[in-house]
Amino acid sequence: MAANIRTTFSLARPLALAKQLRQQPFLTPNLVLAQLPKTAVLGVRSYATNQQQGKQILLRDHGVFANYVPPEQSPSITDFSKWRLTKWRNMKNNVQNLLSVGLIKYKSQFEKWNSRKFLAEAEDAYKDMNDAFARGDKTILEEVCLDAMYSSLKNQLKTRSNVRWEWKYHGEVEQPKIVCVRCVGTTGVSKHGFAVGQVTVRMFTKQSMAVYDKKNKLVGGDANKIHNVLEYVVFQKTISDPEDIWRVYGKIAAPEKINQQN
Repeated sequence: MAANIRTTFSLARPLALAKQLRQQPFLTPNLVLAQLPKTAVLGVRSYATNQQQGKQILLRDHGVFANYVPPEQSPSITDFSKWRLTKWRNMKNNVQNLLSVGLIKYKSQFEKWNSRKFLAEAEDAYKDMNDAFARGDKTILEEVCLDAMYSSLKNQLKTRSNVRWEWKYHGEVEQPKIVCVRCVGTTGVSKHGFAVGQVTVRMFTKQSMAVYDKKNKLVGGDANKIHNVLEYVVFQKTISDPEDIWRVYGKIAAPEKINQQN
C-alpha cells in the first residue's frame, strides 16, 4: 500500500514559481489546491463562528496532547525488540483511546460522542479546509481551522500571486480512521468544568491538483492525474462549550516520515 502513496509532485515551472510553491508546506505533501465547482463547495456544512453572542472562545491552543499514531506496517517478529515495543505502544494507545472516549462521553453534556458522526464531520472539515485554501477563502479557513493552523495557511496565502490553483477530491482510498483520542480537563473526572478533546484521524484520499498562470497556462501539476495522499489530521473541540465544533488543529507526520528524517 505504501508504494501507492504519492508524497511529492514533479512540477515543470519557472524558478520563481517553484520557490513560491515550495513555501506551501501545509497540505498534502506539496499538493497544490484550488477551486471546486460552485455546486460542490461548502454550503453543506455550516460552522459556528469564533465569536458567538459576544463570547469569544479562548485558550484554544493547548498543543497536541498525543502525537502517537500506529505505524503503517508493524516490524517483523524476527526483529523481536522492535515488534514487542510497537505492540506495547499500540496497546497503550488503545487503552488511552478508550479511557478518553469514555471521558468525552461523560463530560459531553450537550452532544453525545458518536464515532461515525464525528468521522463524517472530520472528513467534511478536511475537504472544506483544502478547498478554502485553494480558493483563498480566509473566512472559511478561520471557521474550520484553529488559530495556529489558520495563521499558517493565511501566511502561505500571502505568498501566492499571479497563479490559480485547482484542486479536486476524488474519494477515499480507505475510509477515515480514528487513531488517537485524548481528553484533558481542569476538573479531573468531574462532569463539569473546562474540558478539551483532541482526535487524530488517518485520512487516505484521492486528490488531484494543477496550477495555472494568469494566462491560464498550466505551470504545475496535472488536473488529470489522481494521487493517493495519506495524512494524519488532528481535530480539537472544547467539550465543555455547547457552541464549539470540531476544527482542524494541525497535522502529525506519519511514523515512516519521522524515521526518514532521523
